[in-house]
Amino acid sequence: MTTLIYRIFTVAAVTLLLSACAPPTTVPASSNLTLEMRRVHASLNSQEQVIKELSRKVAELEDQLQLQNNELERLGRTPQTVSGDYQPGRAPQPTGEASTQLQGEGSPTEVYLQAFGDYASGHYQTAIHGFATFLQRYPNNSYASNAQFWLGDCYFNQQQYPLAIQEFERVLSEYQSAPKNPDALLKIAIAQLQLGATDEARQAIETLGQRYPKSTATQKAQKLTIP
Repeated sequence: MTTLIYRIFTVAAVTLLLSACAPPTTVPASSNLTLEMRRVHASLNSQEQVIKELSRKVAELEDQLQLQNNELERLGRTPQTVSGDYQPGRAPQPTGEASTQLQGEGSPTEVYLQAFGDYASGHYQTAIHGFATFLQRYPNNSYASNAQFWLGDCYFNQQQYPLAIQEFERVLSEYQSAPKNPDALLKIAIAQLQLGATDEARQAIETLGQRYPKSTATQKAQKLTIP
């Protein structure tokens, strides 16, 4: 009996020693990968929420600006001109402080929102740089046609009518299904009238009526006085 008990204790002792010498249990690599994937998904979800919020703000700003433009037209006021020296051709590339601000990291929505904020504030020169940068970086983005339109409107509001016409025509040629195409044609007609080009203005209005007969822009065009 004593011998049996001794053998049992011996086996137990050896088992404990072997357990103590065994390497520690490690977390499988698959668990680490799963945790990392969860962190990445959480980060992406957070960024997606930020982009959605920025998109909502862009839509709100554009709606507010459209209401302001409608009110200005109703009152018969002309937007104030911001001075600046511009040469015919494509919108200038960002330089100086504006370039430093716009060349930093940022999503397409953030770059567009910054440029649109400058436009809505009447800082047309900075907005021109912003929209030109956006179009250069993201020509196929869903906001590209709007950016092209607002770029033309920056020149229009500065009474730089030849440049405005040029940029509005790019809306029509490069974004043929853009929602702002009727407004681009209307702006072209008004700009041509300001330049005394009545034949070109009539042609733009005729095209507007043929393509978008039920648009608000067509209704506004019908109220224009052409000499």
